[in-house]
Amino acid sequence: MEIEKAYFTLAEVLGRWSLPEADVAYLAENDQLRLSIRILNLPIEFGDFEETDDGRCYSIPSERSSFNGLLDLHVQDVFQLFRIGEASVTRFRTTKADYACFFGSRETLTIRKPDLVLSREERDRFEAKSGFRGAAGVKQANAFHASADYHHVRCNGHEFQLGPIQAQVVRILHAAARRGEPWQSGKAVLGEAGSRSLKMSDIFKSKKDWPLLIESNGRGAYRLAGL
Repeated sequence: MEIEKAYFTLAEVLGRWSLPEADVAYLAENDQLRLSIRILNLPIEFGDFEETDDGRCYSIPSERSSFNGLLDLHVQDVFQLFRIGEASVTRFRTTKADYACFFGSRETLTIRKPDLVLSREERDRFEAKSGFRGAAGVKQANAFHASADYHHVRCNGHEFQLGPIQAQVVRILHAAARRGEPWQSGKAVLGEAGSRSLKMSDIFKSKKDWPLLIESNGRGAYRLAGL
């Protein structure tokens, strides 16, 4: 019997892909693979960045809670973790906001390599993008196709049925990718798409697997997965 896991340890990933640890480290350090850690009831603040007219950037909290789940690591923390075996983490990447960090009396968390995990969504995204599935190396087309109105999209083998605003967001990001400018400001894209929301995660909350379609750089910019 195979357990339907939400995430996998580093050892499980290495075994599935038949890759040395150095290769997985390279992928993560170059932001081609996003590694995570499991947070268990720690005080986490989620928020967004706002820029003033004079160019200064402020963080605006949107939620504070005792968080239980996965949070993605920044590239610099992954780099340090693989180089010296541990890292002190203060901020995380997340698809639900521009940033996630600790609040209150806790300021950092020391993590080590055994703490690393890969979410199922990120595993599936990477396998589709890289063109193989597991150690067997089954090839899969790495392509993007959309209907004329962008309500039906296929991205790296994954099918999506989109609503009007979702379709407009994908259309805008696809046009940007074709111009050679795949990374776009999420707030700008949402504004152009006619959305009243300033969060990409709110627009796509009806699609649990939307990170397989749209990638975030953790700093407010988004692109179509693999483009």
